[in-house]
Amino acid sequence: MLEIALEAVNTIKKRTQDAFDGAGQFDYKPDRSVVTQTDLMLETEIRNILEKRSPGVPILGEEFGQDGSDQFESGWIIDPIDGTRAFLYGVPLFSTLLAFVENGEPKLGVISFPAISTVVYASQGEGGWMNVEGKPLRQLKVMDNSPISVNNAVISASGIHSSGYHLENGTVVYNLDGVVKSARDFVFVNDCYQHTMVAAGRLHCAIDTIMKPWDSAAILPCIKEAGGDFCALNGSRKRAMFGGSLVSACNSALLDQVVEIMNSRADTKN
Repeated sequence: MLEIALEAVNTIKKRTQDAFDGAGQFDYKPDRSVVTQTDLMLETEIRNILEKRSPGVPILGEEFGQDGSDQFESGWIIDPIDGTRAFLYGVPLFSTLLAFVENGEPKLGVISFPAISTVVYASQGEGGWMNVEGKPLRQLKVMDNSPISVNNAVISASGIHSSGYHLENGTVVYNLDGVVKSARDFVFVNDCYQHTMVAAGRLHCAIDTIMKPWDSAAILPCIKEAGGDFCALNGSRKRAMFGGSLVSACNSALLDQVVEIMNSRADTKN
């Protein structure tokens, strides 16, 4: 399945790069998220490849929903462009996400960053890897001697949504401000790129307050195979791709502390 997933993201790479160079036309979905014609085109192409190479396997995609039963437990899951605003506004850290899931748990994940010619991938028991064009293949590994305290950690978030800064589309006011004030350093990093930097040993922890299954599924095997830990903001590690949010970290102690702070009392500023 990993071979099929890598084939799919590599096949669409050039078209994604070309579309990024000419991006600009878009519409808003009912939840105010952005969709482009490129999202629709890429998901169609990925589905065609998957249907040809793994016929009969269920597919869940962000743009076209699910083939087959109403409840998704096993099969392929696609996000054709994770970080559509980055794609539109010229930030090259958008990605294509593709995962294979069994019984609600992702077994492999592939994350392609076509604008920077980088693919991050992992499969259960086979390690995680980063392939940057023109450079040697690098194994993913969380940061050595990583801190267990927020005070000593470098932490990122993808944005201020569903927080005391701005509730936006969220329903829970998470205390992101508490993490910002407590961390050794804090930075905003685009979408899933922040989680790959945890897996690559560049960040200690990454926070996403609002996530869909197609946002999370490909990330989870990469974090796990790199030696890190993850959970939803309710603290659950099981079926985390369905948790509605995601925190990844280089170790469990730091992860639990960040989740505790995020769920502590926050002032609402909406």
